[in-house]
Amino acid sequence: MASAGMASAVLGGETKERKSMEAWAARVFSGADAKQEHRVNPADTPGCGLAESVPFSFQFGGKSSAELLQTWKRSEKKESAPDGRILRVITYSDPASGMELRIEVTLFKDFPAVDWVMRFTNNGKEDSALLEKVLPLDLGVGAPADGKVVLHRAFGSRAEAIDFLPVDGPIDKNGVLDLTPDGGRSSGGVLPYFNMEWPGGGLAWAIGWSGQWAQHIQRTADQIRIQAGQQTFEARLHPGESIRTPRILLVSWEGNDRMRGHHLLRQVQLAHYVPRQNGEIVLPPVSQNSWFIFGEGNGTTEENQIAIARAMPALGVETEWLDAGWFEGGWPCGVGSWVPKSDHFPNGLAPLSAESHRLGLKFLLWFEPERVNVNSRIAKEHPEFILGWGKTWFGNDGLFNLGNPEARQWMTDLVSKCIDEWGIDIYRTDFNMDPLPFWQKADVQDRKGIVENHYIEGLYTMWDELLKRHPKLVFDNCASGGRRIDLEMTSRGLPLSRSDSVTIKAGNPAWDQTQTMGLSLYVPLHSTLATCGIEACSSQKFGLYELRSTMTAGLGICQDTRAKGFPTDVLKKVIREVKMLRPFYTGDFYPLTKIRTDEDAWAAWQLDRPDLGKGFAVFFRRPKSPHPVFEVGLQGLDPQATYEVRNEDTGKSDRLTGAQLASWTVTLEHAPDSVLMTYSKK
Repeated sequence: MASAGMASAVLGGETKERKSMEAWAARVFSGADAKQEHRVNPADTPGCGLAESVPFSFQFGGKSSAELLQTWKRSEKKESAPDGRILRVITYSDPASGMELRIEVTLFKDFPAVDWVMRFTNNGKEDSALLEKVLPLDLGVGAPADGKVVLHRAFGSRAEAIDFLPVDGPIDKNGVLDLTPDGGRSSGGVLPYFNMEWPGGGLAWAIGWSGQWAQHIQRTADQIRIQAGQQTFEARLHPGESIRTPRILLVSWEGNDRMRGHHLLRQVQLAHYVPRQNGEIVLPPVSQNSWFIFGEGNGTTEENQIAIARAMPALGVETEWLDAGWFEGGWPCGVGSWVPKSDHFPNGLAPLSAESHRLGLKFLLWFEPERVNVNSRIAKEHPEFILGWGKTWFGNDGLFNLGNPEARQWMTDLVSKCIDEWGIDIYRTDFNMDPLPFWQKADVQDRKGIVENHYIEGLYTMWDELLKRHPKLVFDNCASGGRRIDLEMTSRGLPLSRSDSVTIKAGNPAWDQTQTMGLSLYVPLHSTLATCGIEACSSQKFGLYELRSTMTAGLGICQDTRAKGFPTDVLKKVIREVKMLRPFYTGDFYPLTKIRTDEDAWAAWQLDRPDLGKGFAVFFRRPKSPHPVFEVGLQGLDPQATYEVRNEDTGKSDRLTGAQLASWTVTLEHAPDSVLMTYSKK
């Protein structure tokens, strides 16, 4: 597992931009009225910027938070963290009912950003009044009457061609936009990351909620209202009961280039959110997954997995990946029986990890703790841990109730024991069902949304406990591919297979390229599986163009690399490139072409580390493109400086100025084809 530093040309530091955001947050969370002239990001356009009012709202007992908070007792604590964060804990208490609101606000000394999460606790002796319309984000943004406002966002994952494809559109006068994910998984169909631009600046934000969030955006004559929270919550809290809201991250930016918003959103995540080990950012590995070549995992054995592992070091592979199917009952109907098949793994799984470690590899193992098949051990031995039963893609399955503290502790202990006994380095957690119908069915009168809320918090508690017990553990966050990518989950793990489109229409480079470009605008660390499909995973029709289309800071190989005629030299070349380019993925990402799946287009992107004066750009001429020459302008370079530009395919280098690279051409005579160019400031 590799790691790298982080740097950007756009870090906030002690800038007017950052100070303005800090001052705005201090005022709006203070509860005091503020003056219009202190709006964040006014630029040169009167009326633009963030409204000077509390950026959240709720109703309690039929009264609005605006009315209630004036009468509730307020206290505040403030402290600074070593990593440059400023933590403020604001507490409001209702003397009459015992309801308490705790707001944890985080500011950053190096970014124009603010993060907060809210928690309600009933400290009274009786059930509370109805708590509803809880919006942790309820923010007004000033919009000039004649100013154009554009919202940049992306589709989420549905295992389709449009996975992570950008959606850019104006917020017109009287326009309304409602967004929510599919079925209770946070990035099913829509990604919970956004970047809004207006004249002279904009606002990027992320919603940290791994369940069913909702967002409502509405523009009036002079304002845009952004509201977001758990889609459904109308509940009375029992005595001593507590619930939390989705986490909100806002990043303010100035200027006329909306890429600044994307850069800052990526960089604040890299600096303060993404997983780390020993202070270093954890990056995706180069792994090999044999699920496709052994009967969707059902044919894996101790013998063939050790044989596969022994061929990995020579290729440059870093991690052996044992996916679904290793357990009693197999894939997909054995889920819930977390015991290795005795006939396939007579000695358990420890010999696999032991051999992987002997070879210098990490060991990745697949689990799906939240889905329980009706025939599994958990279903038979612990039916009390199942929230409910229903039809899923795989038959009759139940949802393991992570909102039940006893059930969650049992699952945490089970997984922790497996990690210890089987030597797991990377824990892959999958989730192949829509939980929303199960949560809704379990709700009762005056308790709508409470089951989901406790479940999601239980999910975070389990992950955090596992990381506490196993500090060197890495989480692979999978939910039918990338259907649970949000700020809370990416703070704990990496999506190593961002879309199941690789199994629907595998070996489609245009889809892979589009996913890398679309997701990288918002989420800095992710990877995918390089596969030719379940039916043809040993295909020889797999070359440099296809492999490069899937590489990010990591790479997942699914082919049988031992097959006769497999292009081993090409694979080794791309693996070397992945490792060489890793430091740049913590830099600034620039799409150099329009992000689309059309086969008659070019696709290209750039990652730049201005602190190093280095970066790379990769170019793809797709199969039906009639144009051998592509005009491109590299971004973020010093126009006066000289750069050594190296073609990693031919080995030839040229010296060009930043100004020349801002108006440059790349030629590929054949289609499809690709070229990788690296550059270094001299």
